[in-house]
Amino acid sequence: MRKCAFTAALIAGLLLMAGCGPKAITVGSRPFPAARPIFSDASGKTLDALPAADGTIRLVFLEFPWCPACADVWKAVRIAAKPFPQGTVRVYRILFDRETALSPAGRQEVPPVRPTPLPEGDGPGDPGALNVTTLTAIPGEFRKEFRVSQGPVLFLLGAEGKVERRWIGYSTGMSRELSSEIRKRSPVLSSRPPGT
Repeated sequence: MRKCAFTAALIAGLLLMAGCGPKAITVGSRPFPAARPIFSDASGKTLDALPAADGTIRLVFLEFPWCPACADVWKAVRIAAKPFPQGTVRVYRILFDRETALSPAGRQEVPPVRPTPLPEGDGPGDPGALNVTTLTAIPGEFRKEFRVSQGPVLFLLGAEGKVERRWIGYSTGMSRELSSEIRKRSPVLSSRPPGT
């Protein structure tokens, strides 16, 4: 009997601790605004939320400097958005300006080995350009708020900011899935028959 009481107390304690700390960003959750500022914009201003919705289909891309698959995700997003009118899709590019380096002194957070440039083809003069808003995650604050253990991560947000789809990593069918999701959510395009 004593062993059962100990086990029950241990399980209750673990469940209580599981509710503390950073939370995962899951489908159905509304992660932004956060409880504290977790981003900074190009001017250095700290933000607890993404900029206001502007009627576009919104993707949030968590991009890491050490992430080889991030280039493949960018390519999938560009391919998916290409058939649609410019301005249909906005990507909130969340950069992480710290990475963990292993050294004889142990783990340390350091600036990225190489900064991550905007992928080719997404410049302002490109007629098929995506609308990209780049924000930088505030390392400690973002980690206190959200648990992200793998990258790349791509979220599709609904009009109210709820996560409607989530992709972790890259897959060969990603651009097709994204294109389908964009078509379903675009008020202009969803009523048009396929191929028009």
